[in-house]
Amino acid sequence: MITDLLSPQLFGNEAGEDEDLCLLSSYFVDKPLFKPFYSDQNKLMIARARKGIGKSALLRKTFAGVCDSDTDIAIYLKGSDLIALQQIDSDTPHHLIFGWQQRICSRITLEIGKRLKLALSDDTITLVESAELAGFKGRNVIGSLLDRLKLKLSNAEIELSKITPADTTQLLNRYLENKKIKVWVFIDDIDATFINTADQKLLISTFFSACRYLVNDVDGLMIRSSIRSDVWSVICDDEAMDKCEQYMVDITWSTRETGDILKKKILSYFLTKYPNSKKYQEMRISKNKGIPVYNLVFKTPFPWGKKMLPPDKPIHIMSAGRPRWAAQLCKLAGKHAATKNHSLIRITDVSKVMDVYGRSRLSDLYKEHAHQCSKLVDIIESFSGCQRRYATVDLLTHITNRIIKRFGLPKIDGIEQGRDSLYISHFLFRVGFIYGRNDTGDAPLSFVNYDERPDLLVSTANLDDGLTWEIHPSYRQALKIK
Repeated sequence: MITDLLSPQLFGNEAGEDEDLCLLSSYFVDKPLFKPFYSDQNKLMIARARKGIGKSALLRKTFAGVCDSDTDIAIYLKGSDLIALQQIDSDTPHHLIFGWQQRICSRITLEIGKRLKLALSDDTITLVESAELAGFKGRNVIGSLLDRLKLKLSNAEIELSKITPADTTQLLNRYLENKKIKVWVFIDDIDATFINTADQKLLISTFFSACRYLVNDVDGLMIRSSIRSDVWSVICDDEAMDKCEQYMVDITWSTRETGDILKKKILSYFLTKYPNSKKYQEMRISKNKGIPVYNLVFKTPFPWGKKMLPPDKPIHIMSAGRPRWAAQLCKLAGKHAATKNHSLIRITDVSKVMDVYGRSRLSDLYKEHAHQCSKLVDIIESFSGCQRRYATVDLLTHITNRIIKRFGLPKIDGIEQGRDSLYISHFLFRVGFIYGRNDTGDAPLSFVNYDERPDLLVSTANLDDGLTWEIHPSYRQALKIK
């Protein structure tokens, strides 16, 4: 139905952190890669990916699993929530690390007080003094913080609501007796407002060092966080960040997985809107539900070049494997189909919205990577009106003539890595503006992204592995690429 194509819920919430937990769980696509993220055997884990890949969704899915526990405490925060707890008037690494630890422990204290029905009206309760923090080492986080609360209570620094001091002491003691309690702290968007300055780099890098120190010093504390790949590439020159690399979970999605996400979102929508429909219930339990689910919203198959393909493959390509971009593209195409009175999304509907979609993608590209290179807009716009495909020598010539000769050699990640166009071309490959195109030999046409071959466009020993380079299709129409 046309009304379904116009529904904002059809392809899910574009922001994983804003999605209803039940809906998110219904269409979340799990991977073996995520198992360490869920396990309490791993005290610190960090989701690393580009924007729109699903870092927040993974955090929220893990958070939902912990919330189902009868004993564990789960706290979900934004980076801004932590910063708002207290100001750290220092810019030295040690003071910043200690400040992050103070904030995390203070937030756990507030959560415990909330669960025990304590009204923590005294602002000093949000401060964890250095002596107390040092005393946590080797102890259980719950026991350490509860001892602190009992001390505050005895000094009458906590106002009580609903229960008497005697009752509170008993509650604290009962809570403390449960040795199995673990505290899971989920901290998302710590890099939300990141800009590439020395202060910001130090602030973010010390956050991850603080997390690592804290989970190693106290028992029963699990921290899950996230960071954008582009931000990590800027801060990873800090030697301390080498020790955090082992805790990273890098998120990427294959074409098949993009299709699985699409199918699950579509079916979840129809099951929610039409809960009594036998048709959708049968699809839910069917082992072969791919094409039938696509047929609910897409006119399949999609003509793509000389082939006829299911819609997930073109959508995966045009969304660069990012679920958020895929949802945005499908929603735009759905609205266009509805204006044309189409009951299903056709490939023509997708084509007609590529200009609007492409401008959004360019805006995302600039916002995501401008902190890495201040000349990014000039570099990208230099390709406007040009061809879509380049041999390596032609790509390097374009960069030399249209970028370096006009604007000079730009800094990337704060570094001038060379005096030629090679490192700029590698940067364009890294941010996903260009992809490697493999159409040699008898193998079918395929495309190679940076995650698959990060070593390309680096060394003259093997610049391109025989590939040519194409501007990603999501940008072409907006840039009027030929």
